[in-house]
Amino acid sequence: MEISNIKIDWAPILEGQIKHLEETYPDIAIRDSFRGIIDQLNSNKIKSRVILSGINVAAYGFVMESQNLDDRIYGSLGFTDPAFASEARLQNLLEWAEKIASSMKRYLMINEIFNAESMAEKYLLDRGYNKHRRDAMIIWLTDQIIKADKFPAEFEVTEIYGTTYQEYAKAEYAAYEGTPDRILFHTTSEMDRFTLAKSIFDGAYGEIIPSASFVVRHHGKLIGSVLATKKRTSANTRAALIADIFVDSSYRGNGLGTTLMSNSLERLRSLGFSYAELWVTEGNPARHLYENIGFTQQDSKREVFYYRKP
Repeated sequence: MEISNIKIDWAPILEGQIKHLEETYPDIAIRDSFRGIIDQLNSNKIKSRVILSGINVAAYGFVMESQNLDDRIYGSLGFTDPAFASEARLQNLLEWAEKIASSMKRYLMINEIFNAESMAEKYLLDRGYNKHRRDAMIIWLTDQIIKADKFPAEFEVTEIYGTTYQEYAKAEYAAYEGTPDRILFHTTSEMDRFTLAKSIFDGAYGEIIPSASFVVRHHGKLIGSVLATKKRTSANTRAALIADIFVDSSYRGNGLGTTLMSNSLERLRSLGFSYAELWVTEGNPARHLYENIGFTQQDSKREVFYYRKP
């Protein structure tokens, strides 16, 4: 039996997923991030559905609108126990979420299905979904000798606040054209992209570290940037996140990306940060740049989502 938007306590339903995420991401305050979601689910402010097996919740799902991007909604689906996982139950939840997305004419972005990852992946791909995987990479600044290359003389380099979020959003969007990361901005309007960039400048990925974040111009055109923020962790370790790095396609292949990254990392080390982390999409050739600098993949940390056009 499936039940939608009823008064129910979501805390025990999501407890298994929360514990799994806490084990996977021990440096992130996972439980805190779920607290607001559970409150909204309990008060029916988020569309939700559960599937029962007898008196037990066997499967669940909820969908949330994006705070910054109006072309998509995010779906989270799962099973309270692997024994409850089945294609029939997954189909039930997916068709429910797809109907909501279709009625709103939005992309449906589905997180990895909890307690049914392998079974669900094949099912989603067969259903026409695209898979997007991002891996975490880390560099220990105390263990690396980082040479900060000089920028070519014809380039103008300023700290990140030497630009506006509107200019930054336009340059970033153009740089992601034709890359695996384009889906992150795929059909968003210019206003949505401005809103997203503003949220980053306002601290969506942590407080920006101005002296380790740069923009580069050539003849007045913004052609590249690196943006470092203070990483939110549950420990006291000083950690940084390379929240964004991009180079205009016509300027790639001349070492500008390496120069941006090496200057940011050298500055972070001088500021006393122990390590820096970034996320890279599967298939992105920039991974080789990061590996050459000294980043290594964190095998236990990844983000997987699936998406399908409305």
